[in-house]
Amino acid sequence: MYRILFQVQPENHTDMMREMLPLRRFVCLLALILIIAFLAPVSAVQTQMGYFEVKSNPQGADVIVNGAFAGETPVIVPVTAMDTNATVIRVMMQGFQIWEQSYTQSIQPGGMVQVMAVLVPVATTGTLKVSSSPSGAMVTVDNGNGQMAPWTYLDLPTGTHLVSLVMMGYEPFVRTVEIHPGETTELTANMSIRTGSGTLEISSDPGGAMAYIDGVYSGTTNLVVGNIPPGRHEVRISRAGNEDYVEWVSVQNQVTTPVHATLKPATDASGGFVVVTTEPPGASVFLDDEYRGLTETGRPLEISNVTPGSHRIYITSKNYEDFEAMVMVTAGAITPVTVQMDPSPMPQACGLVMVSSDPAGADISVDGQLKGTTPATIGTVCSGKHTYSIKLGGYQEYNSSFEIIPGQVLQINTVLTSDTTTGATCQGTPWPSPLLIIAILAGVGYFFCRKA
Repeated sequence: MYRILFQVQPENHTDMMREMLPLRRFVCLLALILIIAFLAPVSAVQTQMGYFEVKSNPQGADVIVNGAFAGETPVIVPVTAMDTNATVIRVMMQGFQIWEQSYTQSIQPGGMVQVMAVLVPVATTGTLKVSSSPSGAMVTVDNGNGQMAPWTYLDLPTGTHLVSLVMMGYEPFVRTVEIHPGETTELTANMSIRTGSGTLEISSDPGGAMAYIDGVYSGTTNLVVGNIPPGRHEVRISRAGNEDYVEWVSVQNQVTTPVHATLKPATDASGGFVVVTTEPPGASVFLDDEYRGLTETGRPLEISNVTPGSHRIYITSKNYEDFEAMVMVTAGAITPVTVQMDPSPMPQACGLVMVSSDPAGADISVDGQLKGTTPATIGTVCSGKHTYSIKLGGYQEYNSSFEIIPGQVLQINTVLTSDTTTGATCQGTPWPSPLLIIAILAGVGYFFCRKA
């Protein structure tokens, strides 16, 4: 009985193995296919990836690469190597302008391009330009100090502001304006003639004095001022070296009212006088931060009744350097201030561009014109959109564009990519190619499957 069992068992085992052979071959081939399918894409991806190392100042900004969120700075972003399509990187942070650059250069496998985004705070102020027709109206913003139109208000806080213009003989002009960050808002007031008005005929002895009606400069004596609304008005006549003459006058409809002032010489008890002359004329003059008027061609600006002592004078004119000084005023005496205005190195319609590169020493071209080598500050770049390139021997040329607004200081920082940059490689004997590895594995697998 034992002998019979011993002989039967091998036959049954052999039959069982023969029945399982197709299943074993199927499992073996399936495993081989899965191994090849897994190794092929992994090998390809490992040799075709490049990287952007994105940093920002300040840190913690969101990074968007080709429309997809890639993390917060600092972050390393993988991209397809040798891709000829442009890679668009945007860096965003609340309270700062959006930073965006387009990179057209391809990255070698395993290579890395460093990106540094210097974020610019969002502007919280804007500009307001006010003009009147006819010109010369007195302008106030939010009931502040008056300025004579046309006038440009710089660095006004964003939001809604009340603008008022008044002019002798014209109806008041009142509007609300909205100031937007970094933008210029323009307002032109078409003044309407007041119906029912009278006239003032103003003279002085000596002549050549400045006449003010209700605090608004109206010209120099002798003069006739029309379109004055009926009612009581203050007339002030001022001349350097003389005491001010002040008179309240009743103006009647369609009636010419004469005003004559005999000016008295100033005494030691009187205030002092500051007489301002500028070249070119047309400059705005401030005394102790209070607007006092404009210098005119052939006539200096006279500021009377100035308290004796030291005062700060500030003179500004479009496209010229501001002038600031301290003047000493003596009672009853005239203090002359003569200023030759220096042209501004950065006109109001232009800005400055600061360009740096890593490594430094690269040639900078703006709109096709060579502007210097990095690091450099390019002055008087007019507002608008411009193209630029940064070129250095041994590195790929960088090309992009920027847009600048009047008065802006724009910073451009660029990390250049070497022409000889290659992916990281192992030292010594190089690894066989992925296709060769796959072929060897396929051959070995086929051999064992046949033996199975």
